[in-house]
Amino acid sequence: MNTKPDLRTLLLWLPGALVVVWWIRDLSHLWASLVEYRFGWVVVLLTGFLVWERWPTRPTTPGPRPLWLILGLGAAGFGFVLMGELYRIGLSRASGQALLLSLGCASFIAAHLVGIGGTNLARHFRFPLLFFFVAVPIPKILWNPILLGLQELVAVLNVESLQAMGIPAIRRGSVIQLPNTLVGVDEACSGIRSLQSTLMAALFIGDLTLKRWGSKTFLFVAGILLAVIGNWGRSLFLSLAAHRGGSDALNAVHDSAGWTVLLFTATGVAVLSWIMVRIDAHARSRSA
Repeated sequence: MNTKPDLRTLLLWLPGALVVVWWIRDLSHLWASLVEYRFGWVVVLLTGFLVWERWPTRPTTPGPRPLWLILGLGAAGFGFVLMGELYRIGLSRASGQALLLSLGCASFIAAHLVGIGGTNLARHFRFPLLFFFVAVPIPKILWNPILLGLQELVAVLNVESLQAMGIPAIRRGSVIQLPNTLVGVDEACSGIRSLQSTLMAALFIGDLTLKRWGSKTFLFVAGILLAVIGNWGRSLFLSLAAHRGGSDALNAVHDSAGWTVLLFTATGVAVLSWIMVRIDAHARSRSA
C-alpha cells in the first residue's frame, strides 16, 4: 500500500486539518491560563502520534457514506460552534465555551471523515478524536464536584490513617487539624492533576499496547485507583512531616512529594500495561 499522501489526498484532508488548527488555537488560550491544563500541548503531540500510527492502515476503499449522518453531524457541529462563539463574545473564554466549541469541531471532523471515506474511516480515527478531549477543560459545574470529592476522599483517608498510627487528627472539610498545625488538602494535593495525567497515560498506552477492550478498561480503572492511592500516600507523608516538624518541614517536602506521586502513577501504569500485554498474548495463544 502506498502510504505517502499525494496532492489529491492532501486537498481532501485539508478542511479537517483547518478545523483541527482552529480547535487547538482556541483551546491554547485556556491551556495558558489554567494551571491544571498546561499539559494540553502534550495531548496534541500524543494525538498526532495516534493519527500517524493509524495512517498506514486507514481504509482506502470508501465505505458507507449516509447523507443523513453527514448532514446531521454537520448541523450539530454548526450549532455547537455557534453557541460556543456566542458564549465567548458575550461572556468570555471559559471551560463551558471550550466544551461547546470542542463538540462542534469534533462533529465537523467526524462529518468530514464520513464524507471522504465513509463510516469505516470515521471509526478508524475515532479514538484519536475522542482522546483529544482529555485536553478540553471541564465546565465548573462538573469540575467542582469532582475536585471537592477528591479533596474530601483524600482528607478522610489521611485522617483515618493518622488516627490508626496514634496521631490525633480531625478533619474539618478539606483541612486536617493536627496537634501542632493545620494541613490543607488543596487542589494540587487532591490529586486532580496526577489523576488527569494518569488517565491520559492509561488511555494512550492502553490504545497502543492492548487489543482487548476489557484489558483497556481495566488499565483505565486501575489508573484511577493508582492516582487515588498515590495522592493518599502523598497527603499522609506531608501530614507526618507537618506533625514532626511543623509548617516549615511541610513546605520543604511539598514539591518533591508531588513529583514522587507522578513517578509512582506513571510507573504503575507502565508496569500494569506490561502485565496486561502478556496476559492478552497468553489468551490469544490459548484461543489459537
